Amino acid sequence: MKLSNWRANIWQILAFGLAIIPAGLTGILILKYSVNVPNWDEWFMAEMFEKISAGSLTFQDLISQHNESRKLFPRILFIGLAYLTGWDVRYQMLVSFILACFISFSLYRLSRLTVGGSSTKLILLAFLANLLIFSPSQQENWLWGIQVVVFVPITCIVACILVAYSNLSLRTQVLIGIILSTVATFSYANGLLCWVIVFPVFALAKFQNWKDLMREKWLIGAGLVGFVSNVVVYFYNYNKPPATPSFAEGVLHPVKALNYFFAFLGAPLAGGSLTMATIVGIILVGILIICCVYIGKFREQKNLINRTLGWLAIAGYTIISAAITASGRVGFGVKQSLSSRYATFAVYLAIPLIYLITIVWEDAAARGLLTRHNLMLNRVLSSVLTLFILLHGIAIDYGIGQMGESQVGRNRGKTCLTFVNVVNTDNCLIWLWNDPEKPEQAKILNIIKARANILNRMGFLQPKLATSNKIEVIKGQRVAKLDYGWLDSMAPVGKDMYAVKGWAILPEKVKPADGVILTYENQHGESIIFAIASVEFKRRDIAKVLGNEAYSKSGWEKVILANQIPPKAGKIKAWALDADTGKAFKLKGNFTLIQ
Repeated sequence: MKLSNWRANIWQILAFGLAIIPAGLTGILILKYSVNVPNWDEWFMAEMFEKISAGSLTFQDLISQHNESRKLFPRILFIGLAYLTGWDVRYQMLVSFILACFISFSLYRLSRLTVGGSSTKLILLAFLANLLIFSPSQQENWLWGIQVVVFVPITCIVACILVAYSNLSLRTQVLIGIILSTVATFSYANGLLCWVIVFPVFALAKFQNWKDLMREKWLIGAGLVGFVSNVVVYFYNYNKPPATPSFAEGVLHPVKALNYFFAFLGAPLAGGSLTMATIVGIILVGILIICCVYIGKFREQKNLINRTLGWLAIAGYTIISAAITASGRVGFGVKQSLSSRYATFAVYLAIPLIYLITIVWEDAAARGLLTRHNLMLNRVLSSVLTLFILLHGIAIDYGIGQMGESQVGRNRGKTCLTFVNVVNTDNCLIWLWNDPEKPEQAKILNIIKARANILNRMGFLQPKLATSNKIEVIKGQRVAKLDYGWLDSMAPVGKDMYAVKGWAILPEKVKPADGVILTYENQHGESIIFAIASVEFKRRDIAKVLGNEAYSKSGWEKVILANQIPPKAGKIKAWALDADTGKAFKLKGNFTLIQ
């Protein structure tokens, strides 16, 4: 092997290693921060499981409307996974990750068909794309199993575009396009865009002019029949969700809608800043316009159109999604555009821009248009790349922080869910439902409680719900010489009210406890559960003593009422809970309530 070839292979291996780092990092983050507990809309799946158990599930149930979407295919997937895994929602997160990997591979394949240069160059471009495809700024979608739905439409679109560039016959391509567009439509609301995006790509990729296209009228007919039939089924008995704003809000408040639109597009690189998101969104749209102007100027060159067509289609999907979302959600406020749930749509503007810039650059160089200004343009491009990396670094840090907060909240909710049949956990069970309106809280809590018991009977909750208020049933085996925390104090704070404080950790997992259980001793010496406390207060002193910042928020506090404890009760004790196993570990220290 020649030395030059050996070096080229080494660079390819290094570039490949670099390209898969974003996927590896996100995979590790999902494993670290995911929590196996139903969250928010996932509680509605329990109703379907109940119907399956009773043998009453119908096709209408599967295709029924949920918010603006009809999630037929995801529901079938969720049901299958539930019976295979005991409804471990982390497997749904795994599906999201697999779909992202498929998208990454497909875009790399598309780049090989449309971008010139060496394999090393293409792999490095894939690295930049993967930074966005696997960005932690999508943290809600990575850590929320039901959000598989947001990955499906772009997966179908990318697959169809790759098919359009293949050597398959046009009839086969159209058939695949109809199938995947239908899957996208009945997975998530904006899946309907797959029809709008994909079929023009099929036509433009195959035909050189309008006359050639008109000779294949069946293509237009097949696309229209598929689209119309999907629309008819989709909107049959469709009802506008009452909690969502009117689309008229975008017309009545155009400035806010425009701000929302740009912030939506720039949010994945903004680290939670509305101003930064708006600026980044404007820059991205500006770059897209420049690329489109260049492509339009040289549109007679069919090769340029063919090379950019797929990337423009993906960018178009994001632009249209942003416009629709801005019109329908601006009523919630402009800041809602920063929701990480939207990041999985928004990143697919910046990703095709990476390749469009490269293709336009290559084409301009081939035309000799860069000779005079080559140095200046190189500096501009280097500055843009540096800014991109910097912004992405900020977004990664912000996203990982949000992942940590999500895990803490889910574990608090899971702790309370475990004891929903034993003590009143209303004040913390709400962690499993994102910010409900005050008037709706009682109704939502009843839904969670009822469906939790359904899931528990079916074996779809791990650990199972506690059936006894005796701590001995869930008492864990302490590891010798490990400290799980302390019940520090118990002091009156008013008439018949006491503040109980302390700190609690899970030393084997090197993190604060997921919750604290309070017990009293009855006349038989049994420790009886009577309250749950959240571990959420800062204890820098504990982190300093234990030499680990992971314990900096290990403090807990609970105000209890004297009537929660029977007269002549014995010692008050506290226990650190591991929500994953459902096991409790006694903290040091105890108090006796004098009544």
